Amino acid sequence: MSRSTLFSLLLMVAAGSLWAQPVRVEPYAGGTLLKTALSTAPFPAPSRAEGHDYDGQHYSRAGHYQDSTVAIFIPAGFERGDSADYIVHFHGWWNSVDSVLQTFELPEQLTAAGKNAILVIPQGPRQAPDSNGGKLEDAGAFAAFMQEVSRVAARHLHLRSLPPRHLILSGHSGGYRVMSYLLQQGGLTERIREVWLFDGLYGQLEKYAMWVERGGPRLVLLYTDEGGTLSTTRSLRSSLQAWALPFTEVESRRGESLPALPESGTVFWHTDLGHNAVLHEQRQFAHLLRSCSWLLDQREK
Repeated sequence: MSRSTLFSLLLMVAAGSLWAQPVRVEPYAGGTLLKTALSTAPFPAPSRAEGHDYDGQHYSRAGHYQDSTVAIFIPAGFERGDSADYIVHFHGWWNSVDSVLQTFELPEQLTAAGKNAILVIPQGPRQAPDSNGGKLEDAGAFAAFMQEVSRVAARHLHLRSLPPRHLILSGHSGGYRVMSYLLQQGGLTERIREVWLFDGLYGQLEKYAMWVERGGPRLVLLYTDEGGTLSTTRSLRSSLQAWALPFTEVESRRGESLPALPESGTVFWHTDLGHNAVLHEQRQFAHLLRSCSWLLDQREK
């Protein structure tokens, strides 16, 4: 057998293993939730092959960096096309895919917003105090991840393919780090239409500023007084001001209506809510979805 023939056979086996990977399907929040393990998921990853030490405690690879689960939520009534809009959400410290679903109700908020989009939640560091993005920090890794995600979604919807038309990156707290690498070198920068950080601008300011300076359509930074992001958010605002880059500031308070949001540009959104309330207590995630006029409603597609 020639080397080229052997290589072709190996590729066929690898491709077949993708579809051999079990996909758990369940009705969820007015739609369908798919859960599977993907080879391109953030973990396991070489950067955490030995686990991670934080504040005098060790977080092992086996317990915290071995889970390659990815949840994919497709709302009921999703209208099929030759491409799709995807919202990819990255969780923060001390979380898992299951805890994000239970606590922040993102599928429920997508259903309530009525947008024709697919929600993707990859497992990051599992129940650990860590912002590391694993394999997704590598150049081109996000493009490979989305290719695998889109294959799973397409197969469930009985389509040949379902590549991303546009992308929304959403992150809470420690999700900021991996998102910054996706903006810099993930391989799908031209597809990223929105970037939302829910009390998460702890660092990587240069990567976010670069995306804004290069014409990123909309960056929304929702921040609090006590979540640890106040000084870095103000620092980015000062930098944009010094560089004569426009931005908008809005304010919301608990118990009051959420503010109208501009459809483009950088938005600094200050709130008096707590750090863990900024995603769901006032349905802020759904509010942002509704503010995306470019994101088609299911009934309009």
